[in-house]
Amino acid sequence: MLDPIFWASLGIALSILLAAIGAGLGIGVAGPGVAGAITEKPEIFARSFIAVVLAEALAIYGLVVALLAVFKLPAIADPANLTAADSAFRIFAAGLAVGGGALGAGFGIGTSGSAMAAATAEKSELYSRVLIPVILSEALAIYSLIIALLLVLQA
Repeated sequence: MLDPIFWASLGIALSILLAAIGAGLGIGVAGPGVAGAITEKPEIFARSFIAVVLAEALAIYGLVVALLAVFKLPAIADPANLTAADSAFRIFAAGLAVGGGALGAGFGIGTSGSAMAAATAEKSELYSRVLIPVILSEALAIYSLIIALLLVLQA
């Protein structure tokens, strides 16, 4: 079995890496859709830009989990700690949870955010209805953030 510090560090790295990839995916897919929509109707910029902001929040979720986990590393490194392996695996699972949730949410936010921007440019009265899929995609990341926080705080 590998050192507990390895598993905890891998969880921290996965938290940041996967959340950043999810955020980049969301921004990369939604951004061009938003840019195209605001060239047609510049007045919808503030409403359409929400998809890009929500996608960026995914990286912040990964950062929060990673920072909280980093503060747990000294306790895991302590040779007298008999539960170090358990704590390390919890941190690994937390990183995987928030990273995987951010990946899925990034794809959802990107695709639905791009469609939202196009629909809002076409008919601005549809905004509140086409915003719902974007918000539901963000909710997936919030669920994984809650689970990851519970895991890290119990580590």
